[in-house]
Amino acid sequence: MIQPDFILLFENEYFRSLYPFYLLHSQWEIRCGALRIFEKVQKQFPKAKLLFHSTRETYLRLFAKWFGFEEVKIDKGNLLVLNSGILPSQEFWQNLDTAYSNFIQSNQPTRSAVFSVNGTPIAFYLSAEEMVNPSEFDRRFFSIVLDKYSEKLPKIEVPIPRVINFLWDAIEYNSFAIEDDFRFFENFADFAELKKDGVVLIDERKIKIGKNCKIMPSVVLNAEKGSIIIGDGVAIQPFSYIEGPVSIGENSLVKSGSMIYAGTTLGEVSKVGGEIENSIFHAYSNKQHYGFVGHSYIGQWCNLGAGTTTSDLKNTYDSVSVRIENETFNTGRTFLGLLCGDHTRTAIGTTFNTGTITGICCNIFHSGLLPKYIPSFTWGGSLTESTLANFERTLQSIEIMMERRGKTLLDEERKILELEYQVQKNKR
Repeated sequence: MIQPDFILLFENEYFRSLYPFYLLHSQWEIRCGALRIFEKVQKQFPKAKLLFHSTRETYLRLFAKWFGFEEVKIDKGNLLVLNSGILPSQEFWQNLDTAYSNFIQSNQPTRSAVFSVNGTPIAFYLSAEEMVNPSEFDRRFFSIVLDKYSEKLPKIEVPIPRVINFLWDAIEYNSFAIEDDFRFFENFADFAELKKDGVVLIDERKIKIGKNCKIMPSVVLNAEKGSIIIGDGVAIQPFSYIEGPVSIGENSLVKSGSMIYAGTTLGEVSKVGGEIENSIFHAYSNKQHYGFVGHSYIGQWCNLGAGTTTSDLKNTYDSVSVRIENETFNTGRTFLGLLCGDHTRTAIGTTFNTGTITGICCNIFHSGLLPKYIPSFTWGGSLTESTLANFERTLQSIEIMMERRGKTLLDEERKILELEYQVQKNKR
């Protein structure tokens, strides 16, 4: 069994396929299920210390500040190096443990090895007794681990894991991941009291409710088809219907009459209403009013105005193609709605076509269906009338929104926003 003291998550070379999420985030911040990738790893190995490696230094600093990570000084100990594009499910860890146990039992001369899929390395396990000069663990060692150990260490073949190469992969795996994350949560609610107050609970065994939640009368929590995870401090207003698998993050609000269906994850401090199906919302994003959002991935600090609606199925039932700048990708998915970058807002009555992608910091207002690709910092939305937003005005609106939630815009994030703005400015 692998027992890491340190876990190094590294961003692989395909992180740009996670557009528009990668514009402000590292690969291990992808949310799939109730938790982000790095949170799942930490939950699996609560005593292990996490380390992170990326060629994008500003993003590393931004991530560390966002989540309070301090630089870890490595000591001699077991080290697991993991591709952060992998969805680290219980099934994945069991496959690694089984393969590693068989490897050890075969009397190999080393206890360190590379885990690979069809010969391609996906993880490395370095035992403490075979680690050399841990005090010299620095960027040169990162390079050695990532580039050289796959050639030097014996390979252990493991089954193909779920990998999030594109945002639509996270949407596809979300129901599975919610079920997998269910094991990490506890229930603090008194179900008898809730039912006495008029809350309908279907299949209580698959419902976990956090501390200090307020679930009002006439709310239906239906876990018959999948688990429901409700984080601490969540409020759910009357006449809301929630059908699992669903995860609702801490301190979020579900407004009266909401319909939240299978495969949906709401990040922390979000406010939602209307109809949502098989979609992922990151933290601090709002969709407070009527309108349908389906098979979509919504970044942080987004606000979808009343009546904002996504199409997630083509009338021809063909697989959905998406456009990123001048390149088109066939997703192979029949259902796909909106992939929305951080800090993007939509006006009332906004309608998105099937497989639409918006960059970061867009202010979208336009009658009729919008184009399927909307670049960052777009002001408007139509192909002929859109303009580049004013950068300072955009920053000011972001800061106002964040202040309302007790947050401030970090220098690292401001720098990244400015770089993306210059990229868009040079293209127009």
